[in-house]
Amino acid sequence: MSVDMLFVDADATVTQGTVAATRQLRFRDRLTEGSVYTLSGFDVVHSSPNFRLCDAPLMIRFNDGTSFDKKLNPERPIPTESFRFMPYSRLLELANTGKQLPDITGEVNAIRSTITDRIPGAQRVMLTLRLGSGENVCVSLFDSMALAFHTKFDNYKKEARAVKVTSINPKIVGGRLFLNATSGTHLYFDCDTTASKEVFDTMPGEGTDGGSGSSKIVHAQKIEPVTVSELNKFSISAEPQIIEFLCTAKVTGIQTEEGWCYIGCATCSKKLIRETASFTCAHCIDTNAVAALRYRVTMTVSDESDTASFLGFDMEIAKLTCLQASEAAQIVGVGHDAQVDTDLPLSLAGVVGKTYTFQLKLNDFNFSSKHQTFTISRIFPESALAPTPTFATHVGNPGTGGNKPSTSANTSDKRPPQGKSNSDVDENGRNKAHVG
Repeated sequence: MSVDMLFVDADATVTQGTVAATRQLRFRDRLTEGSVYTLSGFDVVHSSPNFRLCDAPLMIRFNDGTSFDKKLNPERPIPTESFRFMPYSRLLELANTGKQLPDITGEVNAIRSTITDRIPGAQRVMLTLRLGSGENVCVSLFDSMALAFHTKFDNYKKEARAVKVTSINPKIVGGRLFLNATSGTHLYFDCDTTASKEVFDTMPGEGTDGGSGSSKIVHAQKIEPVTVSELNKFSISAEPQIIEFLCTAKVTGIQTEEGWCYIGCATCSKKLIRETASFTCAHCIDTNAVAALRYRVTMTVSDESDTASFLGFDMEIAKLTCLQASEAAQIVGVGHDAQVDTDLPLSLAGVVGKTYTFQLKLNDFNFSSKHQTFTISRIFPESALAPTPTFATHVGNPGTGGNKPSTSANTSDKRPPQGKSNSDVDENGRNKAHVG
């Protein structure tokens, strides 16, 4: 993958830098967070309009002739922090556009984690922050980022109240704003940075001494295992609510009456309306929406107690079959016309007869008379243990190339450096780094 970073100079001017994937092995190990460099022989190009880390119109691009030397004692001091905070209204404007990766700071309002060391598969942490303007936003952390947050949270000497998150990607899902972490996301607690300390010091009952009130960790939330019969009875007798269960059952068939895939919006995943020469997305209000084929699979499952219908969507079914819906469609002859076909691809038909542990999320719809299926949120192999969130917290707070100039610069993350200078380069791609 390519490596992106932020450079900040002695005048506090922030510029994005990039190293292409073909050159990252040559340069990556020589760039360290918190270091100052003199760079020469690089290209100056227009900034990419997508996933921007700063507002500069131009960016630095490394080429085969780029050279740089580390400076231990820079002549002029270089800033150690630079953030790009945006108000809630601006986050809404950027949602689903893929244009900017802004930063936010807020007070911890709730944390939900599904981290467990006992099962394979994706892990997640949903961090709810209360912004200074009063809105609550949900930061979604997945896989290695979720594990990093969980480790930092557990090892912190006290319960963090103020959290700053960098390089988040705003998304609207189900009408709600989510701020998804990226490979360049960094998290800082309380007084780790000057910016987060300013928020921390304004919190009631807190202050620079870091005193904390009652514990925010209420209890470990466990997703209860149920049989198919218990699941069916619960949906009939219980009051409408949002709740999750685990159910281990065998897939006995795939219901093909409504097909196994649909033509969805590439932005919001909602089903598109086919027009004469284009597709319309009513959710995005886009009359020329980009179409993407997505899974929508209804499975008949059973155990020794009863049978039921489980509904799986794109991401989990793709993990199960190891094929994207578009690839599976081409195999069975759907091709570029993207017509939903009832002929099952072998990869999907192969799950029939196998036993899985399904994590199911019930909402108000499941307790209505129109309820027919249970929606799958995760699927685990039979041998895998059930996912048990390690902790959940809740606070009762309402709520283009050309010139090759020479410059002295410092790569730095948006966190205070370990030494006298600052630099940050993320391992996977998009980085929050500063150069001075």
